[in-house]
Amino acid sequence: MVDSRKPPKRGDVGPLAPRRRGRSGDDSEPSAGPKLRLIRGEGQARDETLHTRDDVARLLVSSAADMLLRRISTERAHEIEMRVERIMRLFDKVGREPIARPLLRRELDELERIWREGKGR
Repeated sequence: MVDSRKPPKRGDVGPLAPRRRGRSGDDSEPSAGPKLRLIRGEGQARDETLHTRDDVARLLVSSAADMLLRRISTERAHEIEMRVERIMRLFDKVGREPIARPLLRRELDELERIWREGKGR
């Protein structure tokens, strides 16, 4: 038999859990913690053009998430991964040989195209 007179354990929730005092000191509502803040973005979409290593890494992480959520196939995710590896090597090459920049731009544009096809944009 369970003794209902025992104090609830730490982390208990439900109708028998102890109430927290609200900000005004009454027992009517539990404290909500910090309030959420709205950040206005002026209604403009973020530029998704690939320019930097960070952009490419973000796309790779996003494609992995999309694969796990079954938004894209494993084959498409693998193709994106292979292209990202090639592009990262090209970023290194452009650091040593700036003449390779047009090749890097072509590869970035191609990766963007593949990404947008998979997303249906």
